[in-house]
Amino acid sequence: MSKSKPNVFIICTGVGHINRGYETFTIECFNELRSSPDFDLYLLKGAGPSADRELTIPCVERNSAAAARLAKATGHEKYWVEQFTFLIGMLPALIKYRPAVIYYSDFVLGTFLFHLRRFLKFKYKLLFSNGSPNGPPYKTEDHVQQLLAIYEQEGIKGGTPPEKQTLLPYGFAIGLDEHLEAISKKQDIRKALGLDPEKKIILSVGAINKHHKRMDYVVNEVAKLPDDYFLVILGQYEQQTQEIKDIAADKLKGRHLIANVPPDAVKKYYAASDYFVLGSLVEGFGRVIIEAQSYGLPCFVNDYVNAREVLGKYGEYVNMEADGALASALLSYKQQYSQQDRIEASYNLYSWDKLKQGYIDMIKKLIV
Repeated sequence: MSKSKPNVFIICTGVGHINRGYETFTIECFNELRSSPDFDLYLLKGAGPSADRELTIPCVERNSAAAARLAKATGHEKYWVEQFTFLIGMLPALIKYRPAVIYYSDFVLGTFLFHLRRFLKFKYKLLFSNGSPNGPPYKTEDHVQQLLAIYEQEGIKGGTPPEKQTLLPYGFAIGLDEHLEAISKKQDIRKALGLDPEKKIILSVGAINKHHKRMDYVVNEVAKLPDDYFLVILGQYEQQTQEIKDIAADKLKGRHLIANVPPDAVKKYYAASDYFVLGSLVEGFGRVIIEAQSYGLPCFVNDYVNAREVLGKYGEYVNMEADGALASALLSYKQQYSQQDRIEASYNLYSWDKLKQGYIDMIKKLIV
């Protein structure tokens, strides 16, 4: 801990045991900004080993039996239990390191930190990365990172001053040469993953559920395609996952894979695939679509304003509420842009190489 530089916390309760966009972003952001000469950055996470400037905070993990019991006893969700117990577990770190800024994505935890600050007279500023997104008014945040212009405008219309917001999209670890090399080895990667080199691989990444990611819709649409299409679904297992596995086993016999793999393994599947599909109707940003596009994949997404702002002319827009629409779009797909075009577009708009200084400047605004 440097005496000459202020301390900054970047926190996420799911890091170490949950694979969502929040977690991958938090880890990447920490790795990119930890060398900043302007502040000492610490990652506070809910699981995994502690390391240099990585602090594992004791908490009740949301998917544990203890969380289920506490949720039932308190009348709250298991996620709330994890957030609240993480807050309690943070207290020693707050006292020891006295952070100038706390940067977070979990709105519930940020609300707890706001009330804790009032009660215990802490001085930290709260910087909220609005990925859900949450709308105005922003009463418990000192500053809000808006990922898309549409949210920034909603904030202004809701009475949030422009100076309280920073328009800055998610950053991504995109190495141009690395990604181009990966797709050049597509068949070798397929072989290593056990995927048929002759199949047309459709990839979908996200929590394996019906209510948001709509993986059941994706399965049913791929079932309408010829047998040379193969579906890979990767993501966090949830309560509805087994039902989706059962649907796939019935309708996609021998031409599907459903798994929960580490983030580094997901990159190999991006490089090995031919198409990317996201069945959700609405996303706050949708990190996975840029991850996929950064490996040159055409991304088939629901046609709504957020997706168009994120992907622009490179997106394949589909009415995902319509039966047969996705299957038809995949069958009729004609390539307009090369894989290299998509990789370069992703790099120029969303890579840490392009955005890192913007993140540092945003944090520095709050350091008093």
